[in-house]
Amino acid sequence: MQKLNILRKLTVFFTVFFLLTPTFKVPGFIGIRFDDLLAFLIIFLFFLLSKSVTISVKVPVRAGLIIIFCLLMLISISWGSTYGLPSSILDLTKYIWLAKLFVIYLVFYNYIYFDTSVDNVIERRNASLSFIVTIASVSALICISQFFNPLNINKYYVPFIAPTQFTTLIEGYGTPRVVGMIGNPNAQGYLMALTLLSGLYLMLTKTSKLLSIKLFLIFIAMLMTLSRSSLAVFVIGALLLFVFYKKNKIFSYYKYLTLSVIGVFLFGAFIFLKENEVIYNLILWRFEGLGNIMEDKSFITRFHGWIINFEYFTLSPVFGVGPLPRGGEVFGTSDNEWMFFLRSYGAVGTAWLLLFLYSSFIFTNKIKAIYMRNFNYFTLSVVIMTSIYMIPAGVITSSSLSSLFVAILAFNDKQLFVFTNK
Repeated sequence: MQKLNILRKLTVFFTVFFLLTPTFKVPGFIGIRFDDLLAFLIIFLFFLLSKSVTISVKVPVRAGLIIIFCLLMLISISWGSTYGLPSSILDLTKYIWLAKLFVIYLVFYNYIYFDTSVDNVIERRNASLSFIVTIASVSALICISQFFNPLNINKYYVPFIAPTQFTTLIEGYGTPRVVGMIGNPNAQGYLMALTLLSGLYLMLTKTSKLLSIKLFLIFIAMLMTLSRSSLAVFVIGALLLFVFYKKNKIFSYYKYLTLSVIGVFLFGAFIFLKENEVIYNLILWRFEGLGNIMEDKSFITRFHGWIINFEYFTLSPVFGVGPLPRGGEVFGTSDNEWMFFLRSYGAVGTAWLLLFLYSSFIFTNKIKAIYMRNFNYFTLSVVIMTSIYMIPAGVITSSSLSSLFVAILAFNDKQLFVFTNK
């Protein structure tokens, strides 16, 4: 049981670091996060203790896919260097990102599936999701504090957390965009959407007044980020989960009735809030752009970047031209993770990404137990929500977003093999 307690504490520390700690920028080097340091401390101790303690680790399907991607990334980097693009030996620092994801995935998977008892797996899943929602509600309180900026406290710490975004949070700015401790409003918005969907799943399994309060805070924080993509993907994920979730016939009737009532309520609330000039000027004006996306300047800028990246994909369609972090002046910002994978790792790398996201639904046997199917529906909703979010932004390749997403993916996977530090 000592191993189980260690794994539980590691998941607790990781969750806190994912949501409540910033990225520390080191001049001339990559940004460093506390979850990075913890991940590499685990690797160090894993091998250091090999002479005195035998540590066995279960490796699931997606972790195996990460190992395969190590080879694929090396091929893409080597292949891209033949085109005279700005490649460097430093491109191999991408393996730091892969090693971190690998460790996080193994820690959460080995905690959830410490034993094969279905009841214990369900209990640890729900407990982990509940803790994620709790920490997310703390992050939401930070966001709300940033929005209202009492005593102008933002000036003391926000410039450090968000050196390129803090200007919207200084005193007197008309439309602030909160950044939490992540440092970017869109990234913070995605994390709020992801944890909000996790809380909604818990609410469907068992209602709770305290959980409702937490979800309300997280929803308000998500709106305060003014991230249109986060709101859109949350709505899609919530609808998918709500439609797929099954309990009994009475629940089905209530489910569709509730969807109808919520739809009418949200429409009425939007009309009412739109007439409120203060709320409209603070928040709603930005979300109206979703209705006419082709005229939105932000979308048009992204679209031009996609075209350039696609051109380099056609140059090397099989393996891509590598991540090439120094190729920013050539490619511009991809602002689309699918396009980034096509350009960097080609069709093979994009196929790998699809397999990484959807493998647990492809290789899992038909599940008969309704409570297990419902969790499958939840993780499918998370993956579809994230897949759509990856159109205007990055998740897998983002050091501040990939960790929590990968941790939740680890709740639903299948073991491949076991290895030890011997």
